[in-house]
Amino acid sequence: MIKIPDSYFKNGILACYILLIPLYAFFFLIGAKPFHLDTFMQVTQGQLAFRAAIMASIELVVVLLSRLSMLLVRSKHQINYTGFVIWELMEALVITMFCALFVWLMDKRTMTYVDLLPKLFLITCSILVFPYVIVALISEVQDKNNRLAKDRITIDKYASGQIGREESTLPFFDEKKSLKLAITANTLLYIEAADNYVNICYMNMDKMVRYPLRNSMRAIEQICEANNIVRCHRSYYVNLRKVSALQKGPDGLFAELEYAGAPHIPVSSTYSETVTGRFSTLK
Repeated sequence: MIKIPDSYFKNGILACYILLIPLYAFFFLIGAKPFHLDTFMQVTQGQLAFRAAIMASIELVVVLLSRLSMLLVRSKHQINYTGFVIWELMEALVITMFCALFVWLMDKRTMTYVDLLPKLFLITCSILVFPYVIVALISEVQDKNNRLAKDRITIDKYASGQIGREESTLPFFDEKKSLKLAITANTLLYIEAADNYVNICYMNMDKMVRYPLRNSMRAIEQICEANNIVRCHRSYYVNLRKVSALQKGPDGLFAELEYAGAPHIPVSSTYSETVTGRFSTLK
């Protein structure tokens, strides 16, 4: 599932998007008169400007409420591209319904409400397409720049020796961004998910210690991937430098750790190719 980039939901992008649509809608309606709007409504230029202003206001309110609702949903669930497109279509449909109601009332019900819907839906879509494309392009550029900036930081850390070495320090923060544990990379064995926690399993004085950290697997992904600690299962990360062998058994692929008291770590089919490839090239 490919989720929508975080840049789509930045405050600047959202504000630009919410303000751009009604402004563009107003000038587009009175300037371009899509689908012969003035003839369809049988209005003068002045009357068209008034109706365009009301329709643009309707779009402003609907889009504002829609974006706020989307932010609330996104705080609890990821939104992928399919869900995003469906959301946008529903948004266009709601705008169409309210604009059709307004036009129907203004025309003193000379046209049936149902007859207005197809034409106004096409007009609404023609209004929304351009702002959607502009905002999507801006968001994609920002997301690309953010990824490049993160890659540069990672490269600099590799170059300076901060990460990628066995003696690198791994800081683990909880969900409130508070530092709870810092260990060297060569002591970490594996990390496992446990409800709202992750268990950091590492060696201390020749004994395995399990430290529960209130955070998610996703939150610690970046620091793990930078230190040969790879995702091998939806519930596990494993330190490849501590893996003595990969074994194929009746229940699937498992990673055997150097520490005799450690459990065998499952490697799911989703991650098996990545794990075996990186393990075979590990120096």
